[in-house]
Amino acid sequence: MNKLDMRMLQSIINGEIPGARKTLLFLIAAIFIWIIGFVYSSNATSTEKIYISEQGRLVTMNELAVQYRQLLGERIESIKTAAGDLTPVFSKIVEEAGLSDRLQHISQVSRGISVQMDRLYAEELVTLLNGLNKYGIRIISSELRALPFQDKRLFTFSVTLEVEN
Repeated sequence: MNKLDMRMLQSIINGEIPGARKTLLFLIAAIFIWIIGFVYSSNATSTEKIYISEQGRLVTMNELAVQYRQLLGERIESIKTAAGDLTPVFSKIVEEAGLSDRLQHISQVSRGISVQMDRLYAEELVTLLNGLNKYGIRIISSELRALPFQDKRLFTFSVTLEVEN
């Protein structure tokens, strides 16, 4: 900038030119508002893209859940279990799966039964869960711990069960 431009800028800042200071402040405010609008617009566009992506994932997961339920419906005929028969039915499921030696704890609770099983392989756990589904037994709460064993994992499974209505 040369000396003439500097003098003009100083005279605008000092208010020597009438209306120049207001015009300069107006221009600075307009640029500031424009920048804020641009940032907000780009964030809104980014958020909209994320929302559309997540909505697509949700639709895909829902379709997979429906397909899974259909596969289970085709493979497993559900057998209704009465609330009083929950303990004997669970014991039957465990015996059919050959896991009676893995059953550590079973007790009656207010809504159903509480069960703890140890040293389950993944395949045995899936068999147990399929058996619960087959007899219409629902999991209220569960805790699953994976423990390393040789080159595989063993699971400790604590669960509270009730009969589906």
